[in-house]
Amino acid sequence: MSWTIPIRHLLSLRPDVSDQVLLDYLELAVLAREPGQVLTQQLQERWSCAQCTVSRRLNAVNAAGLAEITPGWGAYQVHSVKRLEPAA
Repeated sequence: MSWTIPIRHLLSLRPDVSDQVLLDYLELAVLAREPGQVLTQQLQERWSCAQCTVSRRLNAVNAAGLAEITPGWGAYQVHSVKRLEPAA
């Protein structure tokens, strides 16, 4: 399944959401197009960081309302990743 993210809409979030959160959201949009698990180790390797940093970054994406994520043992359950729709 493929979907596009309107750059204009993504950029409109910058006043309220950090660039790091937006980049992490984009990464999740690629890794978790469908609901499922993303392994903590996979994110640690992609982001070159420790588990606690993965947790902090995913919590920030979740808090921004860009995804619905719950932690698990060795993985995070991504229930949904928000689809940014073009402005009507």
